[in-house]
Amino acid sequence: MGGRPSPPSGQLRAVSPGYDHAARWALLTAMLAAGFHETWIRVAREQATGAGSAVLLAPVLGAALAAVALNVRRRPELPIHDRQSDKIAGTIILTVALMVQWLVLPRYSGTYPLLHLDVLAAWVFLLGGCVFLFGLRRTGSYWPAWIVLLAVPPGAVRLVSYGLGGGAVAQAAVVLLVGLAVPAAVATPPVVRRVRRRAGGGADGAADPGGERPAPRSAVVSRREAWRSAPLLVAVALVLALAPLPPAISERVAQGPPPVNGPGQAIPSGWQETETVDYSWAGRMFGPTATLSRQMIRATRVRADWDKLLRPRVAAVQSLTVASTGVLELFPLEMTFDLSAARISPSRTVDLGHEVSARYRTVIDDENLLTWSLMTFAWTRGDDRVQRVTLITVDNHEYDAQFPQTVPGTRSTFSRLVNLLLRGSGAVTDTHPQDKDLAMLTELGTELVSAQWARA
Repeated sequence: MGGRPSPPSGQLRAVSPGYDHAARWALLTAMLAAGFHETWIRVAREQATGAGSAVLLAPVLGAALAAVALNVRRRPELPIHDRQSDKIAGTIILTVALMVQWLVLPRYSGTYPLLHLDVLAAWVFLLGGCVFLFGLRRTGSYWPAWIVLLAVPPGAVRLVSYGLGGGAVAQAAVVLLVGLAVPAAVATPPVVRRVRRRAGGGADGAADPGGERPAPRSAVVSRREAWRSAPLLVAVALVLALAPLPPAISERVAQGPPPVNGPGQAIPSGWQETETVDYSWAGRMFGPTATLSRQMIRATRVRADWDKLLRPRVAAVQSLTVASTGVLELFPLEMTFDLSAARISPSRTVDLGHEVSARYRTVIDDENLLTWSLMTFAWTRGDDRVQRVTLITVDNHEYDAQFPQTVPGTRSTFSRLVNLLLRGSGAVTDTHPQDKDLAMLTELGTELVSAQWARA
C-alpha cells in the first residue's frame, strides 16, 4: 500500500508529467461538464433572466488564485501515498456528491436558485475526482483552495450579494471579495510559512549529514493507477447527470396586461380598499427598481359561504414588481414572510382566466397561532417589468384580524432550511390542509385578473 510506486512501463515513461497531468484534468473537466450539464445550462439561463447567477462562479476564481499562490512556492515532497486510503476517501467524497444531488437537492426545490446545491455537489465531485486521479496527499496539499471552493456555498454568496444591496455593483463586489480577498487571506499564511522555512533551512541543510532527498513534484499516483479510476468517475458522472432539477419559475409566468402607473392593482367591484402599505426595503432585496406594496381590501357585501356570521371578509393584495423573472426565481414567496415556525401545505394549481395560473396554499404558524391562506401568480407587465401578485386571507374573520407581516425573511428562511434538513419535510409541511378559503380566493383572484385587463 505504502512506499514508492512501481516504475512505469516503457510506453508510459515516454509521456511527460505535464501531458499526463493535463490529460487527467481534461478527464475531470469533461466529467464535470457532462455530469452537471443541466446545472451549467440553468446557471446561464438564470444569468440571462437577471438572477445574477454568475456570482456562483466567484469561488472558482478564488480557488484557482489560491492554488496558483500555493504552487508558486511549492516544495518537493516524498512520493509516499496509500492507494487504499485514496480509494476510501475518494469513494466517500463521491458518495456525498451523489447524496447532495439526489437526496438533499429535492428537499430544497423551492429555494433551488438561491441555494444551488447542485453547484456545491459539482465541487464535491471535483474533489473526489482529484483524490482518485492525484491522490489524497497531493489533493490535500492544496487545502486552502478547497476551503475557498467548498466553504463558500452558493447560498452564502447569494446572501452576501443581497446584504450588499443587490444589483450589478453588489455582484461585482462579491466577485472581488470571494475571488480575491478570501483566497488571499486563506492562502497567504501557508505560503509565508514555506518561504520562512526555506529561508531558515539553509544552515540546517548544510549541517545535515545526509538523509533521503525529497523527490521532485511529479505525479504521486502513477498513470496506470490513475487511469484505472476513470471508469468509476465516468459512472458517477452519468448517475449525477440523470438527477432531475426543479422546474424554473419562468415556466409559470403568464402574459399580463400592459403596465399602469402605480405599484398596486385595480380593485374589482364588490371590494373596497381600506389601507395601502409600501415597503421601502424592497429595493435593497429585489433590486434598485423593485417595488413592493400591500393593499388591504374589504368586501362590500356579505356572503354566508364566506362567513357563517355574515361578516364582511378582509383580504390583502400584495404586489411585487421587479425588472426580470430571474429575481422572482431567486427569491421565492416564502422569503417575504417569517415562516420559521410555520407549516405550509402543498400547492394547488388554480385557473384564474386570461391564461393565468395561480398556486393556492395554506399556512399554519404555530408560534403566532395564526392560520392563513394565500394565492399567488406571476405575470409580465410590459416589456421590462414582471409582477408577483399574492392574495392573503386569515381564519380570523374579524375586521381587525392580524395578518402575516411582510418582512425580508433571510433569518427566518435560514431557520426553516435548517429545520427541513434536520427534521425532514414533515416539520415544515401541512399534510392535512382544510382549504377553507379556496373558493373565495379563486373568485377574488379571477375578478382581480379581469379588473386589470379591463383597466388596461
